[in-house]
Amino acid sequence: MKFFVFIALLIAGWYVMQWMQRAEEARRRNVQRRSGKTLRATDTIACQRCGTYVPADFPTACARKGCPFPGVG
Repeated sequence: MKFFVFIALLIAGWYVMQWMQRAEEARRRNVQRRSGKTLRATDTIACQRCGTYVPADFPTACARKGCPFPGVG
């Protein structure tokens, strides 16, 4: 009988640990969502002058003379 109680306690402990891990993951997702620190992929294009890849939606200038992109490098 003690063996079955021990097994039941082990199974209950395992379920509690799983529940705690899911709750922690959900909390991390909510914190990340609120902080706005999520990373997203963006398309890039290569500078024709130096070959450096810059974001396609907001390309910035490199420090080289004759850079085809506007902005401060």
